[in-house]
Amino acid sequence: MENQEQLNQSNNSIKTMRILWIIRDVLPDFHPFVIGKPTTGGTWIAPLFYALKNQSDVTLGSVTPVLDGMEQKIDLDNISYYAIKINEKENSSFMNKTLAEKYLSIIKDFKPDIIHVHGTEYNFGLLRKYVSPQIPIVCSIQSIIAPYRDCLKKLDTTLKLCRYRSVKNRFGRGGINSDLRKWNKYCSVEKEIFKVNQYFIGRTWWDKTQLQILNSNTSYFYGEELLRSPFYYTQWDLNQCERHRIFISSAQYPIKGFHILLKAVAFLKDDYPDIKIVVPLLSINMKSSGIKDWMIGEDYSNYLKRLIKKYKLEDNIKMRDSLSAYEMAKEFRKAHLFVLPSLIENSPNSLGESMLVGTPVVVSIMGGITSIVSDNESALLFPSGDFYYLAFQIGRIFSNDNLALKLSKNARQIALKRHDVKQTSEQYCHIYEEIIKQHNESIRNIPRT
Repeated sequence: MENQEQLNQSNNSIKTMRILWIIRDVLPDFHPFVIGKPTTGGTWIAPLFYALKNQSDVTLGSVTPVLDGMEQKIDLDNISYYAIKINEKENSSFMNKTLAEKYLSIIKDFKPDIIHVHGTEYNFGLLRKYVSPQIPIVCSIQSIIAPYRDCLKKLDTTLKLCRYRSVKNRFGRGGINSDLRKWNKYCSVEKEIFKVNQYFIGRTWWDKTQLQILNSNTSYFYGEELLRSPFYYTQWDLNQCERHRIFISSAQYPIKGFHILLKAVAFLKDDYPDIKIVVPLLSINMKSSGIKDWMIGEDYSNYLKRLIKKYKLEDNIKMRDSLSAYEMAKEFRKAHLFVLPSLIENSPNSLGESMLVGTPVVVSIMGGITSIVSDNESALLFPSGDFYYLAFQIGRIFSNDNLALKLSKNARQIALKRHDVKQTSEQYCHIYEEIIKQHNESIRNIPRT
């Protein structure tokens, strides 16, 4: 009789799930009310959160740490939004008891059936040490810092970036060494998160493999992401794109591989003199003096500037400021193709966005990419770092409209299904239900002393 009552209670909790998200960036509806210095970003977070709201018998809450903020709670449209105050270092170091108590106070108030931690790049996952074992916690894997750090270290040596460090960089400000110091410090936190947690959500064979290496005694669930609305309603058209225009969505870090694209474009320039690269957030002033670059510039930017001048690509690059979702979708639509030359990625949202729009893609083979696209079907692949092969694949799309149309059609069909709003939100509800079920069973099976 007692077991039947426990089972009924378990079923009731699953039917009326109270789901608490812990996220780094403030959600849009809460942002106007937040006190302090909230961070924004995580563009894939909000679409999924608000899609879950439309699921029946789901109650949502979110917690966001805010720099110089204060403890807040606001209820908006049946969603509970919380903020806690943190200092600059508290997100990226081992969680102390004082910080944990702030989260525990919110958990006590919200009374979640399950807690969803977004990202293992921050210390939220360490709450498993403090939260009651009765409450399951699932962590979404976005990127994994340790292999990213190792890739950046290798690039620092391979590109000989020490030659391009400014005086500012040499005094420990900015540059690649600053990123490496930050990532080195956090790797031990990340390792502990993978050690103490049981449930994880990922999207690729690569992150699943990394998880198995770090902790083989875990439960892995496949969960897709949703993208921002402009990408669902924008469609690439070969007859309306600008021929020989290449879009790359990120270039500020060496691991994004912009230097590889520059070398490939230099190789293609004789055949396509009007070739153009459009890139946002690239902080390179081609007219600045060498003295200024060596005093306050950034090492990788100085290196890129040298490559651009060496290959005479000044007129082939168009730098853009930060782009809104609508502006980004327009760039995908206007481009002849999208290139993702990264040296390491898990499941880049820019790839999903380009596929959803239908822009033909050329992408390097690394990380989780082969879980997302197939060569010659939904994208053209090239070996990571091989700019000759990259140039060849770009040239194939430039010279073969039938290939471009095939890649566009296939990619868009796949992306529309993969990022379907209704299907994905239902998928996450099923994941939560399964975790709650597994967790309740594991709790029951723990011998009582």
